[in-house]
Amino acid sequence: MTAALPPELVDLAIEEWDAREERFRMLPARVMAYYAMACTMNFDASYEEVWIRLVHGLSWARRHRQRKDAGMLPTAAALYKGRVRLGWQPMAELLRSSARRAEVDPARAPWAFFHGLRVVAIDGFTVNVNRNPETVARFGLPSNAQGPGSYPQARVVALAEIGTRGLLGAQVSGLGDGEQTLARELWPHLLAGDVVVGDRGFLSHQDLQAIIATGAHAVIRAKADWDLPVLEVNADGSYQSRIADPQASRRLRRTKVPAHLIPGIPVRVIEYTVATEDGTDESEVIRLVTTLTDPERYPMDDFPDLYHDRWRLETAIGDIETRLRGGPEVVLRSRKPDLVLQEIHALLCVYQAIRDLIVEGADHIGIDPDRVSFTKAKHAAARHTSDAAAFSP
Repeated sequence: MTAALPPELVDLAIEEWDAREERFRMLPARVMAYYAMACTMNFDASYEEVWIRLVHGLSWARRHRQRKDAGMLPTAAALYKGRVRLGWQPMAELLRSSARRAEVDPARAPWAFFHGLRVVAIDGFTVNVNRNPETVARFGLPSNAQGPGSYPQARVVALAEIGTRGLLGAQVSGLGDGEQTLARELWPHLLAGDVVVGDRGFLSHQDLQAIIATGAHAVIRAKADWDLPVLEVNADGSYQSRIADPQASRRLRRTKVPAHLIPGIPVRVIEYTVATEDGTDESEVIRLVTTLTDPERYPMDDFPDLYHDRWRLETAIGDIETRLRGGPEVVLRSRKPDLVLQEIHALLCVYQAIRDLIVEGADHIGIDPDRVSFTKAKHAAARHTSDAAAFSP
């Protein structure tokens, strides 16, 4: 883990938020950053057990191992206070600075590219949080037909490469902020030559405008009620349309201007049907909106596979929720809102580090990163600490 997230990178994140300790402590900020990550790899272990595993795994933690061997273990209260001193912002900064674009060979992972464009996906998920007045106020309770849910939830929206499933960025907030709001903090991570794929809920004039400003392209599913006038039908059956400028739309609709004359962002609309997964003979209409408007350069028949490849980000979320956290129903151990944010960012840092190790290992032996098991990579990353902890008192 320290190969993917070296101490120098951790120290820079700590300095960025001025979280360095002002006096000598047995639990310095750097160690507590690694401790926060170790907690996410050992959800079922106590604070003290996590500490024992951690100090055996850190090559530079000899002083802490000596103290452990002498029976001088920090208490759970001391470890908790160390986490509080660290805060959550250094972990968020560490996640931001560790996000990187991997070199992917198109021949080994052709799905990582779409006609020369690097494919990026965006999606969101929620995390159950310990319930108390502070977490309810900070994160909010989900609601359904039966009423409010049992646990507060934090919302996470992530932007990731399809080829490596490595994170390019992530935003964490309460339920009061929707996925679209958090996504707008992530669009600046896009680069020219990217094409971002998203589900319903990420499409708007403002979002497309932000994506286009980075030089990237978009392929986003539209809701059924979206107003997408047919401006020109292409030979392949797709059609040219536009996403209306909302300000111009409100102004011109009052003057009875036809919908097709309202200015906006030029887009191409691709519609196709897929069989539903409920075992019936019914089909579902998929309507994609894309800024890739040239039907000859970007054939319509290639878009269903591109949109389907979003599942690679969904499996990445599954890695975070299930293979790291133990399941989407698992409740985070932290009880204070700031420590909840620290724990989630630490979890994402661990995920990112394991993905980095997968990509590096796959590249070393010349195989597709998709062939490397995330679960086995996680076990390999934790093997030294687990083996050492087996011999500790």
